[in-house]
Amino acid sequence: MKILTKEDAQYLLGGVPVDSFVAELTSRLQLVEGPYSTPLRSGAQIALARLFAYLLLGDTAANAAVCLYVTSWGVATEHLDLFYGYRRSFSEKRPLIEAPVHLFERTDENAFVSMMCMVLFFSWDASVFDIAGRLLLQTSHDGWLEVRTNDVKLGKDVALELQKYKVPLLAQVRREDAR
Repeated sequence: MKILTKEDAQYLLGGVPVDSFVAELTSRLQLVEGPYSTPLRSGAQIALARLFAYLLLGDTAANAAVCLYVTSWGVATEHLDLFYGYRRSFSEKRPLIEAPVHLFERTDENAFVSMMCMVLFFSWDASVFDIAGRLLLQTSHDGWLEVRTNDVKLGKDVALELQKYKVPLLAQVRREDAR
């Protein structure tokens, strides 16, 4: 795992600012099913982090690096000492506001799972995408996540896996809450 500033990420993305890259992916890629409700139990969050590691970095994934870009934090309960302690294990001392982009290669699957777990545990807003622009995962402190891709097979795989993991669509949760 490498930890980057937004300027470093812009260089990596061919001169496109990271926020513009994410906005372009959001408009270009198709939403898979709809927004999903983020699981509340840590065990389910860990399973979800592993699922996305497999989809983005596993053997069947495209051979592209993956970025996890933390866009908002401090909204919900969090323990930044855990986060910064983990980053220090990679010799990173800069605060999140200075270096919010985390770059992963295929060999960084465990680091990706750990970072994704913290994003989910702390209810942070984040954008996770492969450099090739094939898939975008976005999480929100409002308790939802969404996946976007134009790869029909990948979209079906994501929807099937989320169903297997019993991650409901947000609309289903809201209907049940309204009863």
